[in-house]
Amino acid sequence: MSKSLFINGISCALLACLNSTSAFASTNTEVTTESGNEAEKLSYQVSFGPTAEILLSVQKITRQQWITAQMQLAPSWHYPLTAQFNSADNKCNLNVNSVSNTKQEKDRVCLKAQESVWLEHALTAKDQLRQRVAFALSQIFVVSSQESTLAKYGDGLAWYYDLFVKHSFGNYRDLLQDITLSPAMGVYLSMQGNRKANLNENTFPDENYARKVMQSFSIGLYQLDISGRVILDKQGNKIPSYQQADVENLARVFTGWDLVENKRYGHRRSGRYDTFMALSPQQHDYNEKVLFGQSITAGMKADKELFISLDILFNHPNVGPFISRQLIQRLVSSNPSSDYIKRIATVFNDNGEGIRGDLAAVVQAILLDDDVKV
Repeated sequence: MSKSLFINGISCALLACLNSTSAFASTNTEVTTESGNEAEKLSYQVSFGPTAEILLSVQKITRQQWITAQMQLAPSWHYPLTAQFNSADNKCNLNVNSVSNTKQEKDRVCLKAQESVWLEHALTAKDQLRQRVAFALSQIFVVSSQESTLAKYGDGLAWYYDLFVKHSFGNYRDLLQDITLSPAMGVYLSMQGNRKANLNENTFPDENYARKVMQSFSIGLYQLDISGRVILDKQGNKIPSYQQADVENLARVFTGWDLVENKRYGHRRSGRYDTFMALSPQQHDYNEKVLFGQSITAGMKADKELFISLDILFNHPNVGPFISRQLIQRLVSSNPSSDYIKRIATVFNDNGEGIRGDLAAVVQAILLDDDVKV
């Protein structure tokens, strides 16, 4: 796993909890005071590791009851606490014992503040299940504090992380939209400041985010069945889930978005990292686009183009099995069975009430499934 912004500074003991694949061997959903081992195993899946308080709580009620209670707790946000380390001019406060007053020192302290808040919530927050799911989502929508610009905005990284806290039990489609317009992701995958083509200068839109949002955040590289297995053609070859033309057209959709209050389009150090990116209309490509055979007509508003494009991706049949597999891997098992993936993908596609992408239903299905193994 790459060294992402949320891992730095975490103790080896906590990392062992994060990477644990412990699970229930029994299909009995009742957790009693006599089944201490079962309670401990559950705590590794639904939190950052067993504490006396967590163990006691999960021993008294069923798994379903504990999960339901956790989902009703108020979120523990990361940005407000991280922002307390910042002064009014958006520079982090230095330790009073520090003799250095350099910008580099301030950036380092700001980043450490974000990391410290993350660690505090992982260890002490009451809403452990929400924080655990948020972390799982952050491992899908990865950005990194090693990126030179993001390393200077620890508060912006905390704001970005709160998107996962916000949507942990929400809808995956809403999360996909917020991530797409977030400054941290915009900078990390170079959508921020993306420009329409200029044939006179032989320049074209950056394709980085367009490719990544399909490859890693929605449909994956190859066509899948609902069990997550790759579909083969008659010659036994894997069938790509998208073509280069889809990348190019989607890249054109993702033009014109920039940091709010930016002094110069595309600049990375003068805009805000604590609010969604805004459109610079003169930089957007308003020509017709075709995505997966569906036409996006010329002259459409940029925000509507983006909404329709993300809808097309979200409703692709690959999304259910592709995302379900990743969430199972990060919460329960690194090698889930195809039947397990199928059951969870079925819930992703329809939560029983006709709603697609309901993460609360998906998380419950993952943690309560009969196929969960040690």
